[in-house]
Amino acid sequence: MDLSKLKEPFPYEDIEWRLQQADKGKNGIWGKCLAYVTNRAICSRLDEVVGPENWKNEFIKGPDGGVLCGLSIKVDGEWVTKYDGSENTNIEAVKGGLSGAMKRAASTGWGIGRYLYNLDESWVEVTDKGKYSGKTKGGEWFRWNPPKLESWALPGGSGKPDASNTSAKTPQPSTDEPSEEVVEQTTILEGYISSGLLKDKYLEKAQMYIKTRNLEGIRNTIDWCKSQETA
Repeated sequence: MDLSKLKEPFPYEDIEWRLQQADKGKNGIWGKCLAYVTNRAICSRLDEVVGPENWKNEFIKGPDGGVLCGLSIKVDGEWVTKYDGSENTNIEAVKGGLSGAMKRAASTGWGIGRYLYNLDESWVEVTDKGKYSGKTKGGEWFRWNPPKLESWALPGGSGKPDASNTSAKTPQPSTDEPSEEVVEQTTILEGYISSGLLKDKYLEKAQMYIKTRNLEGIRNTIDWCKSQETA
């Protein structure tokens, strides 16, 4: 039994996406999403790696009204259990809570799908033909598609971005003269950077957008900053 195989990346079709945040700015609707492995894929991975007879789960009531999942694997004849929990969801509350608890126990306890935490912030593609539907903070419905995954986050990949992948994919600064709109939007974004609103990977991403004159990225980040001011 090779438990390290539990941590290998999943096919793209085994990933589900949840809208984390969405709003509408002067440049239109924008949104960010989070990636999760489906429970069906988690069960299949456990069956393949340890065998269906060598794993089990149990659910108990959480301390604050949610649910805890104990995911157990038989290792050298002994059951080893890892616990994690989730609150009940707004839609199909109990079912959603059970599903969320198992995903967390699988990820934090056994590393199944944990590589998804290495993903950079994920902007959605807003399109009328989107696979998913969502609602902005203001209550406006829209359709969206999730981003594509890089090779390290797909089967055969390492499960984490490495220096060679990052350097190969990092956009290079533009040598052309920036347009007036790029200059204007960059000035606005630099103001938010100076205010300290953007931190860690959000700050790094904003600086990259400015460096590469990525107008769409600059606009989306500005809209996100505005939403944080009014939150």
